[in-house]
Amino acid sequence: MSSYISDIATSNSRIEGTILNATSTHDSITFTFFIEEASSKKPFKVCFNNLFLRDASRSPTSVDAKTGQKLFTTGQLALKKIHTIPNVIKISKDAQSVNITWKDGDSYDYPLDFLFRYKGSTFATRSLRNQSSMFRPIIWNKTRFENSMEHFETDYSKFINDDRSLFDALINLQRYGLTLITNLPKDESQNPELLKSLCERIGPIRKTVYGETFDINNLKEDDTHISSTNIKLPFHMDLQYMQHVPGYKFIQSIKNETKGGENFFVDGFNIGRSIREEDTEAYEALQIVPVNYKYAKGDMRYYESRPVIEQNDTSEHNIEPANYEYLIRNVNYSPPFQAPFTYGIYNKIPKDTDSESTDTDNCILTAPGKLIERFTFSDFIRGLEMFENLTHEEKNQFMIKLPENSCIIMNNRRILHSRNNFEANNEGDTRLFRSCFLDGDHFKSKMKYLEEKFEL
Repeated sequence: MSSYISDIATSNSRIEGTILNATSTHDSITFTFFIEEASSKKPFKVCFNNLFLRDASRSPTSVDAKTGQKLFTTGQLALKKIHTIPNVIKISKDAQSVNITWKDGDSYDYPLDFLFRYKGSTFATRSLRNQSSMFRPIIWNKTRFENSMEHFETDYSKFINDDRSLFDALINLQRYGLTLITNLPKDESQNPELLKSLCERIGPIRKTVYGETFDINNLKEDDTHISSTNIKLPFHMDLQYMQHVPGYKFIQSIKNETKGGENFFVDGFNIGRSIREEDTEAYEALQIVPVNYKYAKGDMRYYESRPVIEQNDTSEHNIEPANYEYLIRNVNYSPPFQAPFTYGIYNKIPKDTDSESTDTDNCILTAPGKLIERFTFSDFIRGLEMFENLTHEEKNQFMIKLPENSCIIMNNRRILHSRNNFEANNEGDTRLFRSCFLDGDHFKSKMKYLEEKFEL
């Protein structure tokens, strides 16, 4: 299996070009620079606000050398004009940076890469991907996913010991929302530390109401997990009742001896795209109507509301159908933990044409705004019907019976998962799975680190 890294033309992340000029006023500095990789051979001209430039200084007097944390506040700069007035501006001899000495004494070399990264153009380069992965999500259905499985599986030992193999697995996870780790040590499979170490290869494990790791065992009664029963599970995502939903879920297959119990996965981004292209009003309603979720066990009470679809602000980058991966941010869907609706539930009281009574004393008066909600709720129900139908279409599903000693990792803000019913072939047949969660921030952090390490 080839490496994702070898499939990509790698190069040093340094931007090739030349700074041509820099002129200033009390409020701004205008830079003119040329970038070799730009499709246009004309120089860029960008005028930056002085406060932005001073605030971005990474000089020893502005940033602590050990921690990398700022030693001042932006508000302090705004209070005194001396902080944001340039005293000396000098382009380096190699034209790769501009030194700005400010009237407050701070001095910093602003590199060409910095000017290019923040120039505000829509021209896409590695520099513009500073806050997100350079690997864009790939929206999939069954056919597309099954035709792209070359990097789906990663051997456990390589995942743990080799950063390049780890990176390949995480790229697949970033693109498709799923990746499978195989050949987990069988003699360690019963030890929860095995799954924990797998998760912590990416980042700190997320402790939830179920603990750090938790088992799903068909031979042990468990009133906290319906998944320990043999009934078919609906498509869902996990922990929607939490304020901060974990970004990723790990499912380790320790014993999978029963008949059935296949796992199904659906790309929620693909479902959202299909709804938007067929019924815009229904899609909009799925972004508006809050769905309530709750968890009430023992002394724990969790309650949260969120729409089925959350999307980023629309822009020229994501408005085209080919760029839905940049439009939809999260999908939220978890019927098993859904609470009653509180939005759009009121309709007008119909006139009783069969009654001569005009007594309205017992009628509940509903605020006009609440009555208007019923129209959006009607669109929402239509969107939810489409959502349900699309997730259950075989053409949108990837199915796998997880091999023993494997672990699948899924994006819990994108991928819906379900499980078939199962039955024991023989008495004592065991279906033992173990799960844990990882916050999305830790995944993003590891991805950015590995992109920098391999200079992509």
